[in-house]
Amino acid sequence: MIYLIRRLMKPFICLAFVLFGANVNAQIVSVQQIIDKMESHKNFSYRAVNRMREIFAKDTVTTQIHTVLEKVPGDKSLSYLFNMETQKGNDQFTYTDLYNGQQLIHTDPKDSTYQIQSPQMMGHTLQSTLPGRLKWIQGRLEKGLSKVVKTNDTIINAVGNYHLIVHIKDTLINKEHDYSYVHLYIDKLSGMPDCIIIRSRDMSFGNGATMYYSETHYSDYKFDEGNINIASMTIPNGFHPPKEQPVLPKEQTDLLALGSVAPGWTLYTADGKKTSLTQLKGKVVLMDFYFIGCAGCMLSLKPLNNLYEKYKGKNFAIASITERDSKKAVLDFEKNYHLRYPSYINANDVVRSYHVKAFPTFYYIDKKGKIANVHVGYGDDFEQKATAIIDDLLKK
Repeated sequence: MIYLIRRLMKPFICLAFVLFGANVNAQIVSVQQIIDKMESHKNFSYRAVNRMREIFAKDTVTTQIHTVLEKVPGDKSLSYLFNMETQKGNDQFTYTDLYNGQQLIHTDPKDSTYQIQSPQMMGHTLQSTLPGRLKWIQGRLEKGLSKVVKTNDTIINAVGNYHLIVHIKDTLINKEHDYSYVHLYIDKLSGMPDCIIIRSRDMSFGNGATMYYSETHYSDYKFDEGNINIASMTIPNGFHPPKEQPVLPKEQTDLLALGSVAPGWTLYTADGKKTSLTQLKGKVVLMDFYFIGCAGCMLSLKPLNNLYEKYKGKNFAIASITERDSKKAVLDFEKNYHLRYPSYINANDVVRSYHVKAFPTFYYIDKKGKIANVHVGYGDDFEQKATAIIDDLLKK
């Protein structure tokens, strides 16, 4: 799927490090000291509880993670093998990520399946481990990409903590504050992270601010345990790849042909207004298939708003269509990003009838109700290309 939501998460990778010096060199030494401390042990483990307010939602998701790492001196990616179990809410562990020194393996205990993850996902998961976070922040300090402010010490669970603030990003975009701060609370006794809080405000998407909040508490550090099983960091016995999905006929997977009649639909906006494609006949219609959190979909918000304003009062309409987002989520989304064009919900059948497999997908319907153009994904020239297509269709 194009522009997966996981790409959006790259700017918000959790960070952790220990800092006792005041200048940059001291900061780098301190990071290396904590890395050296970890690597001086043949293995270590920890538990973490993360409470995160997702980027495009208001609900808080709680995740519990148990990570076990085994030292591998020759490994260049992380220097560890690991087994990372992840549990959301009150469910049993929903999945486990394993790194065997060569591949990242994602396992699902519910159906005993495993998948070999892509290099991109491998990098993301490696950086989500504590050693990976330390090395990431150390690299930023060495390159001068981040700065650290030491603020007043604090008490967490009756234990004194150093409180450090890492400025990952701090700038203005169109006079709006765009920032990402990482608050690090370091246990004075153990020298290990006790709590990490990430606060971000991103102005890169649409016309509104994207807020992000993540709070992670670390506990139960254990070093040099004698019962670590290396076999637990490889594919478990009895696990198998997912069953292959049946291959659909080509005509059911290809995008609809240009010149064909656009399948009809009747949908409701998030605020309850009913509209059908038949009602829009005689207009050029830009159908925008999206979901909240898709990176390309988010980047298209400003251009779509611009197109709406540019062709307002002309024979043109935008129909933004989602199959997965709830009424409440869409209403909040429209309000936060000041969307001027309508968004339609509960569109599962429409997504299927238009053979949409990737997001965003844009269909252009001419005045006669036929498909005039279609393209998948977002590019920097989207508004320019859309304008040319719409102008041409309006002349006909």
